[in-house]
Amino acid sequence: MKFGNSHPTRNDINRLWYHDVCTNEEIDRILNVQNAEDYLLKLRADTIADDIRLWRVFLNMAKTAGGKWSLERYFKPFGYDYILKCLNPEHRNICSKVTYGAIITSDPNGLIFESDYGICSTYSVAIRYFSFFSSLALLELGEPIPLYVRLNAMRIAIRTMLQKESLDFEVDPRGIIPSEMLTILKPLYIAQIGFIAAHEYSHLINGDLRKGETIKLALIQSHFKNQTDYKMLNAYTSAQHKEFKADIGAMTYPLMSKKQYSYHYFATMMWFASLAIYEAAENYIFPPNGRQTHPGAKARYNNLLENAPRPTDFDEEFYIKDLPELVSWWEEVIIEDVSENFECYEVYGSTYLDAPDTKWRGKKLIDRIDY
Repeated sequence: MKFGNSHPTRNDINRLWYHDVCTNEEIDRILNVQNAEDYLLKLRADTIADDIRLWRVFLNMAKTAGGKWSLERYFKPFGYDYILKCLNPEHRNICSKVTYGAIITSDPNGLIFESDYGICSTYSVAIRYFSFFSSLALLELGEPIPLYVRLNAMRIAIRTMLQKESLDFEVDPRGIIPSEMLTILKPLYIAQIGFIAAHEYSHLINGDLRKGETIKLALIQSHFKNQTDYKMLNAYTSAQHKEFKADIGAMTYPLMSKKQYSYHYFATMMWFASLAIYEAAENYIFPPNGRQTHPGAKARYNNLLENAPRPTDFDEEFYIKDLPELVSWWEEVIIEDVSENFECYEVYGSTYLDAPDTKWRGKKLIDRIDY
């Protein structure tokens, strides 16, 4: 952008702020927000502009894409449109007012909230990497995966949730995942976003966003005087029950074929299995002595196991025995790993599947040369 001999105006400076990662049309919308779509676009752009590492990542992608680049297109949402089409007409009408999409944030949560421009629902792109790497660690994906690669994958997933892993995966992908494995991992991630979308839609359908209903009271947690560890009281507030109810709604409100529901169920249970392992690490690093807005992943897994419709091909041994046992094994492994390698979970930066010049890593990328 050139200013010639004249002094730049405030509008010129504001446009320059977004110029390298947004199209001119997108900048117009950011500087003159008119609706919820513009609001989410500005939220994304401001987050990138405020973080030099993210700005470099998106600058690299914009330069690579050339004239085909669009910040909004990069954040093309998954899951929400599919779930919306699966709702009955009454529920679809209620939820069609929601503006949805991904945002760039290291806090990997799904949210539904009121904005000045209407109801918005967002999820973090960080969920993609948590899903990819935790599933790489947990699943049999055809080709045998060395245990140390699985452990590094789980470390990356957990560090992403702990907001310690740099979100520059697009230019520094942490390793090489075989294409045949990606064909399994990508649909799983999209289906998990579908569950998150259905969960947030359920809150709206259930009336949880009514005035005075949006504050989530926490599960009480206490430190017992005669014990050395923190214990969780087995009692849930009404707000926590709303989370359980929204989870059930996420399974029952979308009207799916038997095959679609079976995969939806599998992806959702894998999501909570992965979250349970992360929570084990988090609770070890930060012993729970305060408030939380959602029930734990295991409680939500069991709620679905007991109360959600089971798919016609429900594998009792897998869901009731094998997967919970696998989660318990990983919890022990990760807690031991945290205790012995705490710095791996404390230092901000990048973690890799393997050493440079190996099958699961490829060459070592050099900052400012390769990206």
